[in-house]
Amino acid sequence: MASEHILEKKKETVNGLADIFNCSGVYLFDYRGLKVSEMGKLRGQIKKLGANVKVVKNRLAIKFFEKEKISIGRELFSGPIAVAYSNEKFIETAKVLVDFEKESKKIKIKSGFIEKKLVSSLQILEAAKLPGKEQMLAQLVFSIGLPLRRFGSALSSPLTHMLVMFKNLQAKKEKGGQI
Repeated sequence: MASEHILEKKKETVNGLADIFNCSGVYLFDYRGLKVSEMGKLRGQIKKLGANVKVVKNRLAIKFFEKEKISIGRELFSGPIAVAYSNEKFIETAKVLVDFEKESKKIKIKSGFIEKKLVSSLQILEAAKLPGKEQMLAQLVFSIGLPLRRFGSALSSPLTHMLVMFKNLQAKKEKGGQI
């Protein structure tokens, strides 16, 4: 009876992995050598972004991919694996993970999934160099707004010059000068 309960729990866990691996950004990393406090620090940094970190059992992850009929090499899931994942801020999550890897030198990013495509650790490093969502939106707004501001200023410039000329003429007339 206990084995049925355990099997059912494992099936639930495998089905729960769909929530993780269907995110926009999923990063697999080896966490060997991390102290509990260091893992807590990493989790805290990632949680601030609205992302999560979870330690995944390799056999259950392999079962999930087999169930989904996705051929992922078993070498991807060797050794202790943790997963950092996010839907909204997946680039920022990659940045935090890459910075933590450089800083602590105790984790090793193995690979991941960006927009459900398998990527290598080098591709994750490249993705971490991209600007975040807010920064990209700000750049877009700026690049749209700047030409509009320049156009508005070009249209108003002749009017401004004419107003200045009329004010100078008015001042000259009030002083009694000739026009």
